[in-house]
Amino acid sequence: MRFGEFVFYDTGKLNMIEKTNLLIDCREISYEWWADKLDCSVSFARQKFDCSFEKILGHFKNDAHFVVIDRGIWGSFDNREHFEIAFRSMESIDYFLFIEVDSEKMPPILDKYSLFPEKSC
Repeated sequence: MRFGEFVFYDTGKLNMIEKTNLLIDCREISYEWWADKLDCSVSFARQKFDCSFEKILGHFKNDAHFVVIDRGIWGSFDNREHFEIAFRSMESIDYFLFIEVDSEKMPPILDKYSLFPEKSC
């Protein structure tokens, strides 16, 4: 898969416990994860948020934007096919979590949470 061919997975039926568990499961098999924050009173660009995984999970609430995306090789310098599992907190100071997982490690996660590609329009 190349740039522009992202596949978004339908997470709408998952409850908060399932979403949180999915984030934890993905972090355990990830090759990279990081957190950012956006405080527009300081900058209009996201800044690295140096914190523990548990601390960033504290910003994950019901109204957060949550995604599971097959990114293919997009953003990879070594043509590594990967998924991005992420959330945006949607708070006044916005917090972001990004988890990157090799594509070949995702099938058990997709099965466990019954995740399927969203239907195209």
